[in-house]
Amino acid sequence: MQRLLIAALTVLVFGAGFMARVWTEYSRPVPPPPVALGSEFSRPPPPRAANSKAAPRTPGRERDPAVNRAALIADIEKARPQIEAYRKRLDALDAEFDRELVAILTPEQREKFAARQKRYAERRTSREAREAADNTPLSDEQILRLQQIPLFNVLWAVTITTRLERLDRDLKLDEAQQGRARELLLARRDKFLALVDSAPPPTITLSLLATRTQKLADPPSAKK
Repeated sequence: MQRLLIAALTVLVFGAGFMARVWTEYSRPVPPPPVALGSEFSRPPPPRAANSKAAPRTPGRERDPAVNRAALIADIEKARPQIEAYRKRLDALDAEFDRELVAILTPEQREKFAARQKRYAERRTSREAREAADNTPLSDEQILRLQQIPLFNVLWAVTITTRLERLDRDLKLDEAQQGRARELLLARRDKFLALVDSAPPPTITLSLLATRTQKLADPPSAKK
């Protein structure tokens, strides 16, 4: 069951990335066609009369349909209790893993781990402060990206080897510690998958946007 869930999460994450690329490519202006061979010798078209009108532009071709922000906010508020519960349980899993990891470290490694966690906390605080100071409404592209980031975080959380390599790089674990750290990561993954399995679908994808609802107002360009 867990292997199937991991596979499904992997497909979901990479599918989200693919859709983002398609969305970006669709939004990108189409480049002009290449100049035909020998066109430098062709006769230029006659100039357009001053009173002639340009061909009308087809409505809806200049910009993709905008995100329905009102509906998105409604979805967030509806799922907010589940989002908050998901966050609390996720924080509890992280705290539990940290306590169990610290228990197998030497005093020197514990100092390195504490410094590592402090750096992460400072970066997070700084990032949150910058975001809080910026009241600019999110663009459609930013909204899409904030819905995808939690899915990539899910994939990171279930990838044991990469996380173990990161711990070993930062803390210089010996062989016994690596074995124990792997066991702790596997146990955390099992608990995390159970959490994901119990969370309604919008809970994860809306978890980052739920802290930014004040930035979901229509951007100034959309109000004109």
